[in-house]
Amino acid sequence: MGATPLPFVKVEGLSNDFLVVDLRDAGPAVLDETVAWAREHAPRVCDRRRGVGGDGLLLIGPGQSAGAAASMIVVNADGSRPEMCGNGLRCVAAELAPRSDERSAFVVDTDAGPRPCAVTRAPGSASARVRVEMGTRRITGEHTLELEDAPRTFVAVDVGNPHAIAFVDASEDPEALARSLGPAIELHPIFAPAKTNVEFARFEADGSVTLWVWERGVGITAACGTGACATLAAAIHRDLATVGQAVDLRLPGGPLTIEQDEAGAIVMTGPARAVFRGHWPR
Repeated sequence: MGATPLPFVKVEGLSNDFLVVDLRDAGPAVLDETVAWAREHAPRVCDRRRGVGGDGLLLIGPGQSAGAAASMIVVNADGSRPEMCGNGLRCVAAELAPRSDERSAFVVDTDAGPRPCAVTRAPGSASARVRVEMGTRRITGEHTLELEDAPRTFVAVDVGNPHAIAFVDASEDPEALARSLGPAIELHPIFAPAKTNVEFARFEADGSVTLWVWERGVGITAACGTGACATLAAAIHRDLATVGQAVDLRLPGGPLTIEQDEAGAIVMTGPARAVFRGHWPR
């Protein structure tokens, strides 16, 4: 890659944090080279003691589809490349939106397809609220797995990337279950070869959902936008939630508002905030 330092912006969405690298003007060869470099070096760059710290890198390239403002390539902290990242997309959209504009709208291409984004912010602010049309969910099945505590049924949902969601009762702790069972479920043969993200969700008395996510290639994460979308889709599939009703999904980093229409299209709304800018020596 040479000795030129890599400029980045640290951006977080509900404490799910990323290094955003804007390569729209770099040319396709440099973009491909940087993706390869990121996949090799992400574990070191994302290390929270020896690196910058982050859940992954988000590389912004030129748009690929007609009218798209940009494209997003996601590299997880372990160097893997997922198809999609909802929190990451909000972070990219917040960075793409002009700081001087109170409202802006555009399309970002992802490996899961084009995603329309709408950004609202106070002029000049580093913080934004981002609404993303996340595409149409696909229920791919239900699987009952024999786990160390008991058999559990997971709804498999594809929202551009794979998820397995289990709903737990009021006496159970979604955090403890995600931490103890998430690693084995991610790698379960039924989800091979792509593996899966894993969600444990609990409905609360006020209609909100407490959600903990074991993210494929990352582990426990403070927030997961696609996981929140998949969880609402699974809840509607199981008649636990209603089409057209916005639901707050409360993750460790804060809430995301998710809504699904009759056709299965999902909209996610939540915050994103630029934290600092820097250069990584290569």
